[in-house]
Amino acid sequence: MTQVSNETLKQIKDKVNSGGVARAWQIKEELAKLNPPIYLDEGTIRGRFIEMGIPLSGLGGMVEISTKAPPVTIATSSPQPKSIPKPSVSKAIEIITKLFNVPDNLKQYIPSASEFVGYIERPIDKRLAIHYNASRTGNWKYPITQGKQGTGKTFSHMYYAYKHQLPFFLFCAYEDFRLNKLFGEKTIINGNVVFKEGLLTQAIQHPSVILIDEVNYISNENSVEFHALLQNRELFVKDADNGNGKIYRLHDDCKIGFAQNPKSAKYIGGNIKPSNFLGRCTYLTYPEFSKSDIKKAISIKNPNLVTDDINKFTEFYFACCDAIEQAQIPIDISIRQLNNVIDLYNHGLPLKEAIEDGLTSIMEAASQPKNKEAFMRIGQAVWKEMIDKNINDNVGQFNNFLIMVGRRTHEQSHRTKIVRKVRK
Repeated sequence: MTQVSNETLKQIKDKVNSGGVARAWQIKEELAKLNPPIYLDEGTIRGRFIEMGIPLSGLGGMVEISTKAPPVTIATSSPQPKSIPKPSVSKAIEIITKLFNVPDNLKQYIPSASEFVGYIERPIDKRLAIHYNASRTGNWKYPITQGKQGTGKTFSHMYYAYKHQLPFFLFCAYEDFRLNKLFGEKTIINGNVVFKEGLLTQAIQHPSVILIDEVNYISNENSVEFHALLQNRELFVKDADNGNGKIYRLHDDCKIGFAQNPKSAKYIGGNIKPSNFLGRCTYLTYPEFSKSDIKKAISIKNPNLVTDDINKFTEFYFACCDAIEQAQIPIDISIRQLNNVIDLYNHGLPLKEAIEDGLTSIMEAASQPKNKEAFMRIGQAVWKEMIDKNINDNVGQFNNFLIMVGRRTHEQSHRTKIVRKVRK
């Protein structure tokens, strides 16, 4: 603690005196320059000089004071900054969670909890939620989720609707998809021709999530219909209002999204959308599920399975995915196929038949019959009980398949040893 004497204050006043006038702020600055510095506010400085009977203006005589206050004791801590410095990192805009007012006739479209038994929420789901929650007047967001089949790019929109208790409407696109066909239709009521609003027209007037799946299947000519919907958030329905036409404004909490499989060697359908459509959207590319994701999903969805079964189903699935990639087979399999295998197995179908009906027969459906038997060999490498001991060339067939797909890794070598060991 440091005190400042009256004598020191007088000396500083004389130092800064200019034209017979000394200001409290000038004395304050001089006190801060002392070693150690002393910090007094301007009101206290003026009060001290009044006590001494010396006006800061320097005019007039001494003023008699009946009682003199003792010198003020001041802390030597640093002064408060004059202004708050700007943070070095930008602060994110706070998103306030809403409770949506959904009309009774649309509540039946809110997804139920039973749809998401075993659902694994991933970071990509949270990213999609930010896209939707950040959508607002002047900065609307229309996310396109894209990626391989089975990566959750469609279900993720439905999961958002469930988490926020919003009605969910899924419309699957096709080449001749026309948006205006979803507006509604004319019908006769009590002998009068009236316009009956379609489900899409009802949905856009209330809080909801609308998903157009396989959007790249729509011809680029027909996708122009979406421009006014996305840019101006309105639909013009010419048959409404007794044929006079009516503009329907989208509700601020009506969320619109899209999903697509990007065009590739395995997915030859669809059209690459033009920039005048894509420029109105945001984009999320969905990653494939990791092994830990798959194991977690299997264990939650199938609590009857022991750890060894969970590990084997996971190993089988990823071995099939690796083989498809290495052999460049023009087809994808997803966690849906794996779930089908497990569900058939859980309901009493023998393992070999469950694998065949749930997954490997997809090769025949895709005109790849020669690869079906090779994929069964992967199953035999994982489950030794699947090996048919009457097939003498069992090991040779499996090895030939591994050579075909170029899988010469340590993992495949280990699997070959498993088959040989069982045959012995």
